[in-house]
Amino acid sequence: MTGVTLDSAWATPGFVPAGAESQPVAVVAEPVSVDEPEALNKAKTLVRHDANGFITQVILEAARPMDEISKSFTEAGIDHILYDGPVDIKEAYIDLSQDPPAVLPKPDVVISGEIRPIKADGVDALHLTVQPEKFSVYVWFENRLVHQEDVVDGGLEFAIDQAGTFRVTIVAAQPYKVGAFEVVAQ
Repeated sequence: MTGVTLDSAWATPGFVPAGAESQPVAVVAEPVSVDEPEALNKAKTLVRHDANGFITQVILEAARPMDEISKSFTEAGIDHILYDGPVDIKEAYIDLSQDPPAVLPKPDVVISGEIRPIKADGVDALHLTVQPEKFSVYVWFENRLVHQEDVVDGGLEFAIDQAGTFRVTIVAAQPYKVGAFEVVAQ
């Protein structure tokens, strides 16, 4: 068997050994496309939800294929959908009125009116309107809950006789995001 040793000259671009023809060879690189199965291109996310469309669990990866898990969930009567891509459990909900159900962003609670500093005299008040009209309001002072109330008419009035900064949290029914603002009472 004859061994071939390549010396450093072969590593020099354009090197042609003595006695060899020096005809340049054109190499044309054509783009290569690889057809991948569509299932490999999209990461399926399994999204569990309750009867109101509230997302209770998101499964991004599992040892079994998501289609198999989905089939098992369907057989067990567990509400879920398969979704193409990631889902933010805090920012999305399942719209069950569509067929098939869809992942949608949660709508914001809309607070109308001027949020401004108030006098801590129990008389100066903020008068705000909230959409949706039905919600629960929570008032926090120094990270403690100091007041809670259910509202059904969309009206929110805030007055206080203690100075400080208060955090007001608005919690409406599914699918709305939690709304919040701060009031400074001086």
